[in-house]
Amino acid sequence: MKEYDVVVLGAGMGGLAAAALWAQKGERVLLVESHYAGGGCAGYFKRKQGYYDVGATTLSGLADGRPVNKILKKLNLNLKTYHCNPGIKVNTEDEVFNFYASLDELNDELIRVFNLDCLKTLKKWQALEDLLWESLDYVQDFPNIGPSTIKKFFMNPTRKLLKHPKLFTSSFYNYLPKEMKKNKRFIRVLDQLLLISTQQTSKTCPAFMGILGFFYPLDTHAIEGGMWGLVKSLESKIQSFGGEIKYRSTCEKIEKEGGAYLISTNKEQIKCSKLISNISPEVFDSLFMDKELKQDKGKIWGAMTAYFSFSSKIPITELYQQVYYRDGSLFFSFSHPDDQHRSEGMQMVTVSTHVDCDGFDQRDDAYKNKKEKFKTDVLDAFNKCFKEHEIDEVAFDSVGTPLTFKHYTQRPNGEVGGLIHNSALSLLRLIPNKMKNENIYFVGDYTFPGQGIVSVFQSALNTIKE
Repeated sequence: MKEYDVVVLGAGMGGLAAAALWAQKGERVLLVESHYAGGGCAGYFKRKQGYYDVGATTLSGLADGRPVNKILKKLNLNLKTYHCNPGIKVNTEDEVFNFYASLDELNDELIRVFNLDCLKTLKKWQALEDLLWESLDYVQDFPNIGPSTIKKFFMNPTRKLLKHPKLFTSSFYNYLPKEMKKNKRFIRVLDQLLLISTQQTSKTCPAFMGILGFFYPLDTHAIEGGMWGLVKSLESKIQSFGGEIKYRSTCEKIEKEGGAYLISTNKEQIKCSKLISNISPEVFDSLFMDKELKQDKGKIWGAMTAYFSFSSKIPITELYQQVYYRDGSLFFSFSHPDDQHRSEGMQMVTVSTHVDCDGFDQRDDAYKNKKEKFKTDVLDAFNKCFKEHEIDEVAFDSVGTPLTFKHYTQRPNGEVGGLIHNSALSLLRLIPNKMKNENIYFVGDYTFPGQGIVSVFQSALNTIKE
């Protein structure tokens, strides 16, 4: 039986980052994953046209001091990124709104489209956003907060957040200035953005989370090679530090043996002194009988996705675009036209929208009809919204559903996006990054601090902060 210092279960972004960080420390690390490729819900798959991102994933958190930036620097990941400005382009039925990267440009756009001059408010929010990001460095053991955590919080600039209690007690809608609240067109755009960034709308989203969600397009990037490029870079780092990765290796049982953990996979038995889980709480509970991992998840969204590639006379350079369609919106994520690592001569597209996970459990006629209708809607929206780019050829690949995500990621019901938080107290539902009295760690969007690559990278960083 082979022994390791650390075994990581699941090669989602949190698992990949955690494996690389622990291997960098000189630990003997093994990463096991049931799928044939890494990345999880933010992964990739290959077709003859090139590499598709599994989800309509945006890369944010690259500003100095933020989680993705910390991972890139700490692991010395040499990645080429494209800063997106605008971070997101919103195409409503009758106008376009650009989430520009600078506050002055963003405010000019708010004036142009909504007649809202909010520069003072934006500057206040940005100062609060900086403090909220900084606070993650002092609460890494949340929700198991002890005296040392409280002391660190009060001895650092993050204590200024206590002067703004409404951030944590109010919805984002109620926190907005009156002129924003009264502008129905602005609220509609805000709500559709928050659905992407926080999984909810302004009237249910806590104010502090609303600020983070509103500003995330300002720090948005695309990466050369897409998620394939990021996954391969992390895999390379794990292996360069002496770590091992085993794909198509399914964990079937976890047993405690003295101070160690015995892991049974479909291929072998292995032993480790530290265990890191990047799998869902339900799956972990079914494998580890010694302690139950309870979590009140509430409702979690599913996603329908569409994948296609295209060529055009005028390339699309605004890579993240939201297109309003019927009662909701579709989120388009385009590969950079200069990214030859993903595709040659074609731009790759992933389109995503929120759906309820219910109703996608069987591949019956109703299921097939939903997929066909979604394909039709996506292509219709694409052809109408981007016709000025003079599209030459469209090669449609496939449609993904919650059942697709369930099959490839093993997530219950195919849920994606993490927990939905309607108040600051609901953060207590997040699983701590370390289990009490055990050398078991948790990373991913079921754990603190929550959803998105930026948060799951922070969860990986939290496992090495002891």
